[in-house]
Amino acid sequence: MGEVWVDAGDAAGAGALAGWLRRDPGMARSGIEIESGGTVPPEPSGADGAMGAVEMVTAVFDSTVGVLSLLVAVAAWRRPRGAKPPLVRVIEDDGTVVEGTAQEVLDTVRARREHQQSEA
Repeated sequence: MGEVWVDAGDAAGAGALAGWLRRDPGMARSGIEIESGGTVPPEPSGADGAMGAVEMVTAVFDSTVGVLSLLVAVAAWRRPRGAKPPLVRVIEDDGTVVEGTAQEVLDTVRARREHQQSEA
C-alpha cells in the first residue's frame, strides 16, 4: 500500500477536493480511500511548500493504476479553478517518495512504472 498527500491550499480547498474525488466514478472503481485533513506527512517540504494538517487530502492506494487515476483527477479538479497546482507527495509501498505538482508526480510515477515493466 502507498499514500498520497495533496496540499489543497486551505481547509475549504481540502474539503472540496476530497468531496469531488469521492464522487468521481474512477476513484470509486479504484478502491482508493480519500480523507481530508490529517497529520503532516513524513519529510515535509521546505517552509514555502510545507503541508499543514488542515490543508491536505490524503489517499491510500494499493496499485500504481489507482495512484495514476488519482493524480489525473487532482490535475483535472484544479484546472477550472485556476488555482496554482497543488503540492502532491506520493509515498509508494517500497518507501519511494515522489513530490511535486500533480502533473510532475504523474509523469514520474508513469516513467517508474514503464521502467519496471521493461525490466520484467
